[in-house]
Amino acid sequence: MSRTTGTASTAITLTPVEEKRADKDCLLTALANVCGVPHAHYRTHPIALALRRDGITQFNMDFIHMTAADINALQYKKLGVLVPLELNFKMILRAFLAFYHHVSHKKRGGINVLDTALPVQFKIFRNSEYDPTKEITPWGLAISHNKGLTDWNKLVKPSARDFRPFREANGWVDYKDVFMITLEAQNLTHLVDPVG
Repeated sequence: MSRTTGTASTAITLTPVEEKRADKDCLLTALANVCGVPHAHYRTHPIALALRRDGITQFNMDFIHMTAADINALQYKKLGVLVPLELNFKMILRAFLAFYHHVSHKKRGGINVLDTALPVQFKIFRNSEYDPTKEITPWGLAISHNKGLTDWNKLVKPSARDFRPFREANGWVDYKDVFMITLEAQNLTHLVDPVG
């Protein structure tokens, strides 16, 4: 006779303060494990100083929304003088940002920076697939290079009859609720800023 014991799983909901702290820790983990920022010298490392000076303190809320131009403009204070971030550090950050978007596009979702295999995956990506001359395309905006699909999209024009105007607030509220539920189901709520 076999017995199985199971544990009930419960969902843990973080408070906004805890969520912000966890996102800060994700950035620290990513910089230490993937970008080579020594944990012991994290507070004084040029990458950390430049990101903090630019207001980049969280991984999912700040870092992944950066562009190559943002990274190129990073500066930090060295001996009281504002200096640009060294090129090798900029290249590491650009490669990691490109890696994040590349892997997220392949997985159709964000990456877990706590994954122990991530540093090895990043090194392989950086040495074999990464092209520093290419623009960094955010994974949600990656477009298809399928010519047939592009031609079809050009030919198909949406009809105004397919989209009813919202004549009363109830229609909009219902639509917004369904839209937000869809975003939550696909882990895409970070694309909508509820505060702004």
